[in-house]
Amino acid sequence: LFYAPHVAHCPLQVPKEYLDKFAFMSTVNDSQTESCSTAGHNVKGINTKPGEPQPEQWNCRRQYRASVNLLDDILASIVQTLKKRSMWRKTLFVFTSDNGGPPNSGGTNFPLRGGKEMMWEGGIRAAAFVSGGFVPKHQRGKTLGGIIHIADWYATLSYLAGSDSHDKLAETHGLPPIDSINQWPWLSGSVMDGECPRTELAVTDSVLIGGPWKFMRGKFAFGGWQGPNSTNQTQPEHGTLMGVIAGRTDGKAHGTLVDCGSEGCLFNLEEDWTEHTEVRKENPTVATKMAQRLDELVVGFYDNSDLAAELDSCPPGLSSSACACWMATNYYGGFLGPYKGVQTEFYEQRLAELMQRTVSLPEAA
Repeated sequence: LFYAPHVAHCPLQVPKEYLDKFAFMSTVNDSQTESCSTAGHNVKGINTKPGEPQPEQWNCRRQYRASVNLLDDILASIVQTLKKRSMWRKTLFVFTSDNGGPPNSGGTNFPLRGGKEMMWEGGIRAAAFVSGGFVPKHQRGKTLGGIIHIADWYATLSYLAGSDSHDKLAETHGLPPIDSINQWPWLSGSVMDGECPRTELAVTDSVLIGGPWKFMRGKFAFGGWQGPNSTNQTQPEHGTLMGVIAGRTDGKAHGTLVDCGSEGCLFNLEEDWTEHTEVRKENPTVATKMAQRLDELVVGFYDNSDLAAELDSCPPGLSSSACACWMATNYYGGFLGPYKGVQTEFYEQRLAELMQRTVSLPEAA
């Protein structure tokens, strides 16, 4: 069973009774109130249809807390159902996020640095745990210190299902092998905590984690820290923040772009997991070896050409992100679905009908 909840994801939309639980939260000095409702998440003609009122503005942190509270209740309902049906005893329950919280729309990754769409630990050190009766008793309640990537669940679950994770069909077409490692020996306690199967992780072509070390080369956006209740008035608004990610340093986000240069920055995540102290000069040999290792790994990176914008199945002038929302509103009845290469006869007929209507579309990104 795979459940992918989008409740704690923009656009933040929860039943009113959940939002009312957090009515005590004030909007005073909340720099995110406007960005939460208008930062590309509720664009007229994309997430709302022509003639519909624009969404009411709410305190971003309030919306986010309400969304997570709703998710808590949903997960509790799933667990209780499994227990009621006597299935929990044999269940391996895996909870994992795909990235850190978005500091520009209600999330906080305190005390970590940065957040979603950024290469700091606040963006890539995601919340995760395993539970269920299938977890060995001696492992329950433990916190393990090691590296696990979300891709590792493929090899791990394949192993538990008795299936070979090696993709022979992909190999025959010249595709590289999967970057997925069976983590069950580590999770189940068959090997010691210090013997995690994954010893390194190439996050991007400019970031490598190996053992306790993290090496970063180039420019990195929003190198700031949030507070326990999200950020304050110094928080960049969504458009400014995206500009910084693209390499600009204008507006409120000025000074949050960190330039590690060609020599790179180095952090010891075991001693400094909040990334406050850069230690390349104190560990030049480590930095040099990690730079060389990253260069080796980059050679084998696979580039998926199917991400090309021309494959979008939307009217011309929409960005890929806007296309996903346009398809959800106008084709999938309000639900997200595929938006690239959808060229069925039914789709083309539906698109022709929609194009005859007057639909407000945003300007091209």
